[in-house]
Amino acid sequence: MPSLPFRLLPSAAALAAVLLFAGGALAQIPLQAVFEAAPAQEGYDRYLTLETGQRYTGGLLLGPIWDDDRQEFLPDGAGLDVCIEGNGAVLDLQGQPLCISFCDQRLDIRDCIITGGEVRFRGDLSPTEDRAPQGSVRHCTFWRPEGYAIRVQGAGAGILIERNIVVDAVDVGLGFMIWSGAAGPNLPTGLAMGLSIQGATFGEPTVRENWTWFSDPQLNADPLHHFGFL
Repeated sequence: MPSLPFRLLPSAAALAAVLLFAGGALAQIPLQAVFEAAPAQEGYDRYLTLETGQRYTGGLLLGPIWDDDRQEFLPDGAGLDVCIEGNGAVLDLQGQPLCISFCDQRLDIRDCIITGGEVRFRGDLSPTEDRAPQGSVRHCTFWRPEGYAIRVQGAGAGILIERNIVVDAVDVGLGFMIWSGAAGPNLPTGLAMGLSIQGATFGEPTVRENWTWFSDPQLNADPLHHFGFL
């Protein structure tokens, strides 16, 4: 790689104060409820327009999931094209992912403050079907994301990760393998960004001008905690 696709944020004290203030005073709104009420707009099946400073809670799962016991996708849906226009809103994922899964649709997220979870693009390619999602995460601030801020797993081409700030990604143990859901011995968490190591298969996302920082000096000095291929 000619250069690292991130920069280290020198201090997070002021940022932390802004984050804690931004979502503390207003009532909480389930993100799922906003999704269900969102209209089709600008070419998206759902266009979520959030309010500045408002706190939205819980995650979203877009597209089917794989049931390893049944060896099939549940539900067998095609997914949706979704845009989340944050306008500075706080997404408190409460330990849940904001995930687009096993479909060839797209998820675009911009201008959000995200805490307590992760954004995940999860997919696969087969000789008969494209289940690799696309989309973008732009101009978002991640405060103590759980596992990763952004995880790209079984996907890559057509994904843009640009000008995000990540502070103190939290190690939650080993990450899970894409099909079985079992813990993967080579899948550490606590990374700001974890991308698919199989770039030759899935293509590589565009990753540029992101800033990452850890308050623990040892973690901050380790490039793997900022950006890794898994």
